Amino acid sequence: MKKVLISAFKPFNKATNNYSNEVLNYIYSSKYDLTKVIIDVVYDECFKELSKNNLDEYDLIVALGEARSREVLTIEKNAFNISSCSIADNAGVLRKDTTIIDNGNELLETVLDLEKCKDYGEISFNPGKFVCNNLYYHLLNYNNHKSLFIHIPNCKDDENLYRKYALDVLNIISILLE
Repeated sequence: MKKVLISAFKPFNKATNNYSNEVLNYIYSSKYDLTKVIIDVVYDECFKELSKNNLDEYDLIVALGEARSREVLTIEKNAFNISSCSIADNAGVLRKDTTIIDNGNELLETVLDLEKCKDYGEISFNPGKFVCNNLYYHLLNYNNHKSLFIHIPNCKDDENLYRKYALDVLNIISILLE
């Protein structure tokens, strides 16, 4: 049975929930050995927290984050080696034009074939420059052959949308592990 590590974030910026976490609650599979992890919205610490699991044990690592300004699920192709945002993370850190990994590439891309997943979400080339991008950059730097980031769009606290996006995420996982 293939092993999948899937993460979601805790709430941030005074929100009472995080759509990635809500969607994660609806992800179940008898086909894969899923390990679910909830991580805090804190630069660099989110990757350290996720890495407490032996990342080498997994066939696929999928990180979920929310993008309340988006209307569709977005599958991120790349991450930038920069953190820069107008809001602070959950530790109160506000980063402006801060390099994530010194001497790292400006941009990292997953080599996973995302074109096969387009029925379940749009491919995005802009993961933002907040903690989601930070986590994805670390994941791609770790292993771009088995790392993926998916942004969950505005769910309007609708349980049916949580279920729909959970199914979309599972379908993406299935396609990538075929």
